Amino acid sequence: MDTQSRLSAKRLALVVVLAFASLAFMVVLRYLVSGKFTHGYLVWNLVLAAVPVGFAALGAKALASGISRRKKIIYASLAFLAWLAFYPNAPYIFTDFIHVIRRSNLGAPAARWLSELDLLWFDIVLNAAFAFVGHYLGLISMYITHCTMSRLFGKATGWALLVPAMLLSGFGIHLGRFSRFNSWDLVFSPIAAIKAGAKTMSNPSALWFSFAFALFIALTYLIHYLVNGAFGSDESNANTGA
Repeated sequence: MDTQSRLSAKRLALVVVLAFASLAFMVVLRYLVSGKFTHGYLVWNLVLAAVPVGFAALGAKALASGISRRKKIIYASLAFLAWLAFYPNAPYIFTDFIHVIRRSNLGAPAARWLSELDLLWFDIVLNAAFAFVGHYLGLISMYITHCTMSRLFGKATGWALLVPAMLLSGFGIHLGRFSRFNSWDLVFSPIAAIKAGAKTMSNPSALWFSFAFALFIALTYLIHYLVNGAFGSDESNANTGA
């Protein structure tokens, strides 16, 4: 692995560490002003949102290694499938706003100078911060994966793989929020996951929900992709293998 790849990997690791540290501070602050720890689900969901970055990096590392092209295709393809299974966890955090809407984890302020409305505003900012970071980590992982597939199979194939991945991700978010299925259920409970997916496919409102999220993912990724291109970060140096 070259020096540029090492620097990219270190920068990516630094971004993840700083993001987690900043959000952990916000969660601790929330606990101090309310006296209750009610947002552990945000921390857990953010951990899951970082998993796709790891699989994307593994795919990029396989591509940059000195192994045969056949092995590169095998390893990168496996990394892509694993990335696809876990990627929906990144934008999934946006659905946690349902707790803010219902005020299900609001609690009572421990400080006298703080009202419930103040606490609600903080929760809006807290959830937005987690959702933004989680989604941004997902966009980074998507960009790395996109670059890996494009370099391995060509640009047309890279985009051809990405479009259905976005659609499936929107569908996966619905399964996670409403059917309560997790990414690992594809391995440990594949039949139940397939049945739930088939049932969801017949629900127009579920398809509308899935398409809305897929459209959101596509729009934000396109912006991310164009910004990276505008600042000279192209597919040839997007390797972040550690």
